[in-house]
Amino acid sequence: MARTRATPGVRAATKKIATLESRLTATMIALAGIPSVSGHEDEVRAWLATWLTAHGLKPSTDDAGNLMARVPAHPASRDGEPPIMLNAHMDRVPPGLAHRPILTEGVLRSDGNTNLGADDSAGLAIILHTLEELRSRTLDHPPLLLLFTVGEEVGLIGAKAFDPRLWGAREGIVFDNAGEAGVVVTHAATYIAFDVLLRGIGGHPGKHLEGTASAIEMFHRASYPVGMLDGDTSRVSIGRIEGGSARNAVPHELRALGEARTLLEGSARERLMEQIETAFTSSASALGGTATVAFDPHCDGYAVDESEPLLQAWMQAQRALDIAPRTMTTFIGSDASALRAHTRVFTVSTGAMDEHTADEWIAIAPLVTQVETALALLSSYHADATTTSR
Repeated sequence: MARTRATPGVRAATKKIATLESRLTATMIALAGIPSVSGHEDEVRAWLATWLTAHGLKPSTDDAGNLMARVPAHPASRDGEPPIMLNAHMDRVPPGLAHRPILTEGVLRSDGNTNLGADDSAGLAIILHTLEELRSRTLDHPPLLLLFTVGEEVGLIGAKAFDPRLWGAREGIVFDNAGEAGVVVTHAATYIAFDVLLRGIGGHPGKHLEGTASAIEMFHRASYPVGMLDGDTSRVSIGRIEGGSARNAVPHELRALGEARTLLEGSARERLMEQIETAFTSSASALGGTATVAFDPHCDGYAVDESEPLLQAWMQAQRALDIAPRTMTTFIGSDASALRAHTRVFTVSTGAMDEHTADEWIAIAPLVTQVETALALLSSYHADATTTSR
């Protein structure tokens, strides 16, 4: 059987992809070796600033701790266009330890002692290598605003403190974890954290129980909404419970940390919050105790109009690479929830799996695809002069 030989062009393209995959892998491994839990992003910020400076940029840091850099357009005649913002976050959830991840057959995994941190080192790597490839291939592109944020995992702290309009940005892409690689989030839930404090009356269980009120029993009897609700338009869960001091003592206090993620809006969302609060206040009152429920909105829900020009351009770039565009609704938060208050952004999922656990993993090849998609978009995109922020 005759062997089909690849043309020089195909061989060159294959070699280019392999080289990009190798560089992405090296960057992911380097970032995994830097501890970066929320509130302690100093080391990864310094690493990124060094990388950006080495590539001819002048990064800066704002009061919140975000790292920004403006990338001039190519050719220079386009530098007056509004910059396209590319965003990823620098922090990761605990334990977030520095480690050497394991690479097997194109998949990076944690060493088993900590989370991999691909949420969101993958987003950082996509942005860095998109910039690098734009330069090495001398592709035309509009000016870019690179935004690397702090505290995404604990309430979008950096994104809430940043206004892209001050940099002239009207549109942008958030590279973060949400689902399968390359899928665009077009509908995201509101995320509201809630803290429950139950107070009862302590005592010794071996003596008379009259006059005691167990805070743990109050929690046990609370009929709060939980799980997937109303056709999975809302999700409520309790993630942490602290109560009691000894086996042989009636507990006088209990604290519970929960969250509600919901696609509901307005009065419907308010009713859900009321149901949660009433469940605990009623059970506490019935046993002679008290309950305080405090709500803390971490991020707002949003919907992306699929006719938005940058999203249309992303989908067109995917089709040019024979990728069928896909969209999704998510209950996972991202910086887009805060940034969309000012600028038309959308989240593209990096494809990290089992995130926030020691089993976290990510395939490298889809990251290459996302870099290539970003290059196809940026090398052909011209912002409509009439495009404005929200």
